[in-house]
Amino acid sequence: MPDIIIETSSGRIRGTTTPSGVHVFKGIPYGGSVTGANRFQPARPPEPWTGVRDALSYGPTAPQAHPAEAGGGADDPAATARMAPFLAFLHGLAGDEPAQDEDCLVLNVWTGGVDQQRPRAVLVWLHGGAFSTGSGSWPLYDGAPLAGRGDAVVVTINHRLGPLGFLHLGELAGDRYRDAGNAGMLDIVLALRWVRDNIAGFGGDPNRVLVFGDSGGASKTSILLGMPAARGLFHRAAVMSGPLVRSCPADVATANAEELLGRLGIAGPDVAKLHDVPAERLVEEAEAVGVPIGAGLAGAAEGDRFMPFQAVVDGRNLPAHPMDPVASPLGADVPVLVGSTRDDMKMIMLGMPWFGSLDDAGLAALAGGMFGAAGPEFVRAYRAERPDATPSELACAFVTDRVMWWGGIDWAQRKIAANGAPVYVYRFDFATPALGGILGATHGGEIPFVFDNYPLTPMAGDRPENAQVARALSEAFVRFAQEGDPNHPGLPAWSPYTLDRRATMIFDTESRVENDPRPAIRELHARVSAG
Repeated sequence: MPDIIIETSSGRIRGTTTPSGVHVFKGIPYGGSVTGANRFQPARPPEPWTGVRDALSYGPTAPQAHPAEAGGGADDPAATARMAPFLAFLHGLAGDEPAQDEDCLVLNVWTGGVDQQRPRAVLVWLHGGAFSTGSGSWPLYDGAPLAGRGDAVVVTINHRLGPLGFLHLGELAGDRYRDAGNAGMLDIVLALRWVRDNIAGFGGDPNRVLVFGDSGGASKTSILLGMPAARGLFHRAAVMSGPLVRSCPADVATANAEELLGRLGIAGPDVAKLHDVPAERLVEEAEAVGVPIGAGLAGAAEGDRFMPFQAVVDGRNLPAHPMDPVASPLGADVPVLVGSTRDDMKMIMLGMPWFGSLDDAGLAALAGGMFGAAGPEFVRAYRAERPDATPSELACAFVTDRVMWWGGIDWAQRKIAANGAPVYVYRFDFATPALGGILGATHGGEIPFVFDNYPLTPMAGDRPENAQVARALSEAFVRFAQEGDPNHPGLPAWSPYTLDRRATMIFDTESRVENDPRPAIRELHARVSAG
């Protein structure tokens, strides 16, 4: 197909066109070098270039451990065996990645057309990966089907990850490093500025920008709602399986940084020596900081140590978590779509040493650890709801509901309390048939359907219903980007979430709306949260 040339603020770029007519531009620089003296510093726009720069292949990914190695347990055969379904899922997402490079500030654009007579809504995807892994070039994030289906513009981003993007040095090294703990988030803000300034040339509408992400990407999306620098750069947000993962308090982030410095043999006053440490070693040593995924229940539920390098409440770039009652309602006017999957945390729980062997006493102990004196009441309520479930399955349900399902509801309620734009809530129930069906409607299970890329992953299976589910989800997200309302003719009427009705779209073979699903369980979680 013919090449296509677009003028950007840094110079001209050459893209290509798919057989279906979608224009594709890959590896576009949105930021300058972040190596050497620029490490840990806010990125600046790229240096302009002359001539025409090829944007025909993906740019480098951020330095990171491969998903199949990340999160601990790589030297423990038993842990690796337990985590096999989770690692297989991650490997299926990642595919064969481009080379890693610290200078990774690139983005990719897919557009249904570059004419500017009818500007298209823009969907900006923030990848997941616990702030430490991931890339905008993973195969399932290919934006061509979504851009083609909705006549929209899709953008995916690479940014700094792990200690290179989220190492909080402000308390240890003074003013020069005051932004280091949120450098990765500032990369995203810079990318959104690039979208504002350039997307019209790609046929996009800079005044209709949806930021959306799953898991860690959902956390990044919610964090943007609390960043003054991001205000006005996007106009809708979709938070998928990640709302309860909170930003890291500055004192905990400082302790995590001190632990990494200790592993590197660097004393606090000598932080400048970090500039001489190869990126590969920083990533390697960072893997030993915090709690690995397979370490236990606390590792899944306590974000500060499970994700030691994440966005930091630094009082500057992020004054407070956006859902904190004391936070300024920066994002109150932004419509939000929030949801999770029915069996969200089961994939991770499969890696716990107790999975499959937990007995009633162990379940009671876990419930007590999570819910305190209300532990026995949780066990009774969940047993009544799932009388045939094993103790391990009930434990998975506890964690899924606490971290993701209730987390999303709590997030929605707080958003409603700001008396701003509407919130729409969904749950994804379409279970994967892969691995014998053990994962259910798993974490990230909606991604291939939102992007309409389900044929690319064995997790979707070969089912005639796949196309119907993909149509329902992808059109909902495009419509939400366009209108701030996800309703479309392929879905039943979907009302905003309110405290009296609690309308929830259940995406499944036949999608449906349920008002206040599982009210008794919801009220139980609310009571524990209220103290």
